[in-house]
Amino acid sequence: MGMVRQWQEFSYESRYSHSYMDTIPEFVLLAEAYGHVGIRVEKPEELRPALEKAFALKDRTVFLDIITDRTENVYPMIEAGKGHHDMKLRVAPGTSTDRELA
Repeated sequence: MGMVRQWQEFSYESRYSHSYMDTIPEFVLLAEAYGHVGIRVEKPEELRPALEKAFALKDRTVFLDIITDRTENVYPMIEAGKGHHDMKLRVAPGTSTDRELA
């Protein structure tokens, strides 16, 4: 769903349509309903312990529900019809986006 919002932000002047995310299921409960392990990660400091627990459960299927900021974009990104040389990269403020992608 975040990618739909991102495309709308970059390509359609932030005219959002069909980015509804208010009824996303409780993935931890869904995983557990099927007999698997569900782990929800809500804070960055919870990530490492959750990954360690998941990797330790070698005989189980583990689903990690990692909550991220809804406005965070995914990079690198290549817009439809563009080439790799037109790739959008996330850069720190004040740095140049002019760099070789070879």
